[in-house]
Amino acid sequence: QAHHRRTFILRHSRAAWMAAESVNELSEADEVGEEADGVAGGEESDREPLGINFVSEATRRTKFGERPDEVGNDQEIEDSSEIAVEVDAGFQMSGFDPDALLAEAKLHQRRTACTVLNKETGEYEFEPLWTTTPRTMGHLGVGVQLYFQFIKQMGAIFLVMTLISLPALSFNIMGSMVDDSSSVNNVFGRLSIANLGNCPASGCQSAEKLRDRCAFAFHLPVFLEREQDTCDLRVKDITQWLGLLDGLSILLFMSFGVYFVQRWIPRIVRETDEAQITPADYTIWIHQLPKVLCEDHEHYEEKLMDHFQGVLKSLKDPVDDDQAIYDVSLVREYNGAIMRFTSKGQHLQDQDNAQMLEAQARASGKEKVAAKLRKTIAKRDSKINCIERSLGKEAKITDENRGVCSAFVTFRHEQYKDKILNEYRFGRHALFRLCQPERLRFQGHMLKVVEACEPTDLYWENLDYNRWKRLMRKGVVFVLTFLVLVLCSIVIASVESVSNEPAETMQKTTWVIANASSSETDCLSFCGWDLFSSSSCVADGATSSTWAAERLFDATGTVAASTTQLDGTCSRRWRSIGCSSPGSNASWIGIEFSSEHAVRCMKVLQDGTSPAKELRLFACTSAPSTAAEGLASWIPFEHCQAMEIVSPKTDTYSGSLKVVADTSCATDPADYVALEVAEQAKIEAGSRPLSSPTLNCFCKQQAKKNLAGFITPPYDTPAEELCKEWSQETARAYGKVAGAALAVVILNEVLLGIYSFFIAWERLCTVTELAQSQLWKLFTSQFLNTGLLMVLVNASFKHYPDFLFFIKFFSIGEGSYHDLSSQWFTVVGTTLVLTIFLEIFNNIVPPVIISFVATPLKARFYRKTKVTQEALNAVYTLPEWNLPLRLAQSLNVIFCVVMYSGGMPILYIVGFLYCVAAYWMDKWSLLRASCRPPAYREDVVRMGVHMLPVAAFLHTLVAAWAFGNQVLFPSDWSVLKPLAESVFGITEDRYNEVVEAYRMGEMDGVTWDFCSARFLDFAREGAWLLMLIFLASCVYYMVYWLWVMLLKPF
Repeated sequence: QAHHRRTFILRHSRAAWMAAESVNELSEADEVGEEADGVAGGEESDREPLGINFVSEATRRTKFGERPDEVGNDQEIEDSSEIAVEVDAGFQMSGFDPDALLAEAKLHQRRTACTVLNKETGEYEFEPLWTTTPRTMGHLGVGVQLYFQFIKQMGAIFLVMTLISLPALSFNIMGSMVDDSSSVNNVFGRLSIANLGNCPASGCQSAEKLRDRCAFAFHLPVFLEREQDTCDLRVKDITQWLGLLDGLSILLFMSFGVYFVQRWIPRIVRETDEAQITPADYTIWIHQLPKVLCEDHEHYEEKLMDHFQGVLKSLKDPVDDDQAIYDVSLVREYNGAIMRFTSKGQHLQDQDNAQMLEAQARASGKEKVAAKLRKTIAKRDSKINCIERSLGKEAKITDENRGVCSAFVTFRHEQYKDKILNEYRFGRHALFRLCQPERLRFQGHMLKVVEACEPTDLYWENLDYNRWKRLMRKGVVFVLTFLVLVLCSIVIASVESVSNEPAETMQKTTWVIANASSSETDCLSFCGWDLFSSSSCVADGATSSTWAAERLFDATGTVAASTTQLDGTCSRRWRSIGCSSPGSNASWIGIEFSSEHAVRCMKVLQDGTSPAKELRLFACTSAPSTAAEGLASWIPFEHCQAMEIVSPKTDTYSGSLKVVADTSCATDPADYVALEVAEQAKIEAGSRPLSSPTLNCFCKQQAKKNLAGFITPPYDTPAEELCKEWSQETARAYGKVAGAALAVVILNEVLLGIYSFFIAWERLCTVTELAQSQLWKLFTSQFLNTGLLMVLVNASFKHYPDFLFFIKFFSIGEGSYHDLSSQWFTVVGTTLVLTIFLEIFNNIVPPVIISFVATPLKARFYRKTKVTQEALNAVYTLPEWNLPLRLAQSLNVIFCVVMYSGGMPILYIVGFLYCVAAYWMDKWSLLRASCRPPAYREDVVRMGVHMLPVAAFLHTLVAAWAFGNQVLFPSDWSVLKPLAESVFGITEDRYNEVVEAYRMGEMDGVTWDFCSARFLDFAREGAWLLMLIFLASCVYYMVYWLWVMLLKPF
């Protein structure tokens, strides 16, 4: 095993350096400075202060030229058969003991796990699970400690936010607005603001009634529903308070994020730094150094030391200490040879194991197995020889002739380091380095000086890589990451679109107007009645007065052969038989045209004797028969499509009454759509039966009545056969919801593997850089897949700038929802919640299964094929607990919860439960079934927590948009409306025009006008605090980036 031992000299040197991390093992106390007084270490006084130079020299001697054992000698690995014989002999002479190897491997497992050494027993023991706090886990690294503190405190914040949102959640539960055929959609829909309020059993049949609905779902007797003041508390009376509570909860969330970054993290880092003395306390890391000096390149260290000695003496408060700098260590350029060399070591380790197995097989007489292993050994020899040839050129170059990538400078006192860092603070930014004074430059080159990280935070094998090559790799990884994200987005977009129910085109030959059932009288008396194609009742030629009419009819028969019977002068009037016979249910009049016409507005003139307070228009495909006995029993509601109820402005002149299809679906069985009406609607829909609101409503009502058995085959009853297409589409929608949630989880796992490869290929210099890169890539991809893409795919963007033409390839904007409506919360919101639940399960459970199930099974299975100590140790080494991965997954859940919790406050409870589960499961996995993680710095957690204000900003945007929807969350204008008009550039008059156009169906999809109008809704009483937070966040981020780019150095 001599060649294997010699190969790992580099690794042993690095491990020895990392083990000698504390100052008491590196130098004597008087050499380090006053800060290290009392620290023992005299016995190690001959060692160099930080060991960096030691590692540099050990690395060079181990690989190139000065190795006493000549690892690169080709003769050593030339004859694999001779090696096999030698190993075989050694195997027989040593008395191979599998039990001893296994015992050592298990000891190695305990030693490398998150254990502590019991000095009394000499055994490595696991820390107690219940009494170990995040603070006591600080010995695993300040990053690990901060992560668990963050999750614990985030759970407490979610608990407080849950308490604040309890009134909103309670009012949502007490509502009755959601009635979906899917039980899953019903459950989550009723927990959202889509369920806020209560309509009578007959429904809120007008926009005014919908905005003026009651807050509680208490069904009153029918005779009380007709009273005007039976509702003591209306939705619009509580929305301003619910919006205020939501604003307070998100302010609490933002305050926590700012406090944790600005106060908590610095305090923990300061306490940790004061409790431990480490090499980083005395060392700076210098970048942008000249690669080669024009003169005396071989004396690079001395020149760099003289430069910083001169900088210290040139300060305003000069340092007159010729021994201020203890050591200068250069990072030489080996063009990535160190990475190749460590790769060779791994191959040699695998080769050793294969040779031992081959010798064991030959000794047992298993020639076929031995022959197969010899082929494996030969292949590995070929790879090792290839690496040796690639290293041959680098081995001929001496250290003094190599270029310099960066350098570490160690000072005798910590204040010397702080003075240098303060003097070079502007050099951290490329823009300010251009103005760097000449006295701070080295050989005319601008320097970037930062505080050195801890030795365990360095990837030594990557430090020698050329900076420009590393930047090129980062650029390639960025492009590849973007392309992979695009590909995954296309895949997810193809399964996440949730179909909405399109509106039925209201073009009919027959139109009927009736006294609405909730009016105070059954009488209907008209002097005039006009229908318009224009939504504003403009007489532009498309009116009932110019359309060819067949007849005017009521329950008694044909009234007139044309519309001249109602001329609008009241010299000729029409009165229903309900005026003389109350309760006859015949207070209606209809008109039949020669061809189909679309009606969007109407005007009515009543005689004022018995005015109807509410009117309803019906669109009929055909008129009833002319027989009087048939007309007397004909009910418009059973044969025609109902429009929304409208209220005339006065007892005589109605004004312009908008005609909008009533898409509400009655919940009272007495008002269910008749089978005959549904059959007629299906015939009228032709090849697109699902486009009929009447048929859809009928099928929903039947599914609610007959439960889940209605949508599953066989379809035996007439109703089931009529709704066969609807049932199949509903079943596909359920499968699509589950598939969309599952696809997100699977692709997030695929992205984890892909990004791990990309990040390793970047050749980053420190563990912290790698962790930050992994955190950013994983969080961005997971949040895009989980929280954003589903919303964008189901949105309806009818107009977008030409330069965004590519979004159609992602199916973005091709959905059916242009607003956060009740249907959106019921369908898309449910899918989001299910996706979050699956993501939580995927985040918490698999790591535990891998640690406690997969790893032991893997060790038991592979230990028979591992016959060297190193190979067996590798099998028994516990999996690594990945901080950036867990932080990215936690941030993804937190972002999704916070972003949509305004409309779905139940998500706060989900967030609280996740934090509790994540805290204990992560703690269990780390302390019991993971190897000791790298010493993560605080930068990783700081980077993650620093993004929390972005989550709050997204919350204000989504919540204010939902709270501004006057159908879901009605409220009056606040005093901030003038401010909103000036900021968003839209007036109230233009707002009313846009909103009315969308309500009438003249405009659809998300347009710039629609966005401006909905932004103005932020000034409602229910969203005014959220609007202020939204605007303040916009200003904050503009100022923040200005500060980062220009003002931070000052």
